[in-house]
Amino acid sequence: MREKYLWLAVVVLTALTLGQACYIYECNVSAKEFGEQAPVRPEIYKKLHAEKASDAQWEEFEKWRDRIRNQVSRGGPLLERDFDVFFGDRFFAGRPEPFAEIERVRRKMSEQLGGEEKAIFENYWEKWFEQRMRMAQFKTGVVRSGENVTLTIQVPGLAGGTADVDITGDRIKISFRAEIFSEEKSGGGIIRREPARGYVKILPLPAEAEAGTGKVEIGAESVKITFARKKDGR
Repeated sequence: MREKYLWLAVVVLTALTLGQACYIYECNVSAKEFGEQAPVRPEIYKKLHAEKASDAQWEEFEKWRDRIRNQVSRGGPLLERDFDVFFGDRFFAGRPEPFAEIERVRRKMSEQLGGEEKAIFENYWEKWFEQRMRMAQFKTGVVRSGENVTLTIQVPGLAGGTADVDITGDRIKISFRAEIFSEEKSGGGIIRREPARGYVKILPLPAEAEAGTGKVEIGAESVKITFARKKDGR
């Protein structure tokens, strides 16, 4: 009887040993096959990264859209910061054509809102867009000469050296305070008002300007930014 149990134990140990050997062999083969696989091409990595970035941007938009929709439905006002929080530095740095994307976002928001909510959103959007994107009384001009492209912004009432210019990718952001002059006739006389206000303006780079080459010069009533000109074919 004891011999019977002894042989049974030998059979069990032998089976376990063979099973472990097979497992180790299969692992080695799998590792070898995996190691011999061709590496993923760079363009595939690039595509996967772009898809991941696109998904993240879409999630960002959905969160912002829901906040805006809730605020409009409650009858609350939309302030500049409600738009600035989405159209901030990350927005301009993470998109290949941010200024075209701004208009696409507006259209998408309008399509998803209806009736009175759509009209309210469009009204606040127009105010924000006027405040951030349009230069209004601040005239701009672009001069191309030789290897340079120069953007000049005229800012009446600007105290020299008070403007802050931040250039990121294809976006120029200018923050400054200026006194805007106006005249009104009152009782036969002229009243000149000079209210000092803070402004934040966002502009695209001039078409032929090379990103990353901007040099800023702030004058008494102007901001001048000189870029290297793109080489032919770029």
